Amino acid sequence: MGTMTNKLQSTFQRPYRSPFSLFDLARIGFFLFGFPKNTFGSVDVTSECNLRCQHCYFFEQERVPQWSLEQWREKFERLKCEGFRFYQCTWVGGEPLLRPELIQLGRQYFKFNTVTTNGSLPLPDWKNVSWCISVDGGPAYHDRFRNHPGLYQTIRDNIRQSEGQRITIAYCITRQNLGDIEASLAEWYQEPKVRSMVFSFYTPIRGLDDDLWLDWPEKDRMLDRLIELKQQYGDFLVNTTRALNLMKSTTARSVTDNCSFASTSFAFDPAGGAKKPCMLGSKADCERCGCIVPFFLRSLTDRRLVLKDLKERVFSSLRRIPARPPKGTEAQGTP
Repeated sequence: MGTMTNKLQSTFQRPYRSPFSLFDLARIGFFLFGFPKNTFGSVDVTSECNLRCQHCYFFEQERVPQWSLEQWREKFERLKCEGFRFYQCTWVGGEPLLRPELIQLGRQYFKFNTVTTNGSLPLPDWKNVSWCISVDGGPAYHDRFRNHPGLYQTIRDNIRQSEGQRITIAYCITRQNLGDIEASLAEWYQEPKVRSMVFSFYTPIRGLDDDLWLDWPEKDRMLDRLIELKQQYGDFLVNTTRALNLMKSTTARSVTDNCSFASTSFAFDPAGGAKKPCMLGSKADCERCGCIVPFFLRSLTDRRLVLKDLKERVFSSLRRIPARPPKGTEAQGTP
């Protein structure tokens, strides 16, 4: 598989991406001062979905009536008066694109917006929105897992018909789709309109099939492989090495027992109510959490880890600098 990956990478030059962004500046602030309350969070746009996927947590939660646009506007205005930060929001569901008007409203309040979609509907022409399209394996597995024949091709068509959107493929790893990971990475790397790919792991939810979860030894092996793939794919693979290491069996509980998202972020259901501990709801098994968010947040704020990685990076760079011969001993040309 590695040989095929290298050949695919050599045939396509990915578009240039600036090495620095506003979020990089924000990360410096997070490292120095931690996360302000309600900096990151999510809104369940709608309680409806046009699919019924095997691993979806949403329909295992208590159903609540859906708020009107005016009720959401009133909530956002009230939060504004209360000093709510309106920094970053992830619009989820249900299928959020079944109700684009609420996202349109919310975009007027939040500085950064991400829409997580199943990819079955065309992407609106929103250039200042980041898109996460859920793709969980190759065509055969993905369509079967999401109970929708032809969905994979529909996703490809919608991506190729988009213009200028920032698109990330979001792959949820289960025990059943391990074999598709590297082929999926190689395939989506070749799609010019896909900016990046991110991996999470299935989080067990009471009421759903627990067999989808990888046990700890399997998960640790997969994390090691993702770290190797990170060396090949660089920033195209969004997960950072530091966050991947934190997800391992030896360190995961230290993160999930003190989840940064649960303690500092917001999650609103379709009726504007607070979801606890996070968007996955109260039935999620936090001890086996596979969501990348708490591990990513910890990786940004744990100063010991950040400084350790920085030190290793500096020494690694120094080791690559060729040694200079002592003065006066430079190699002489052959007479």
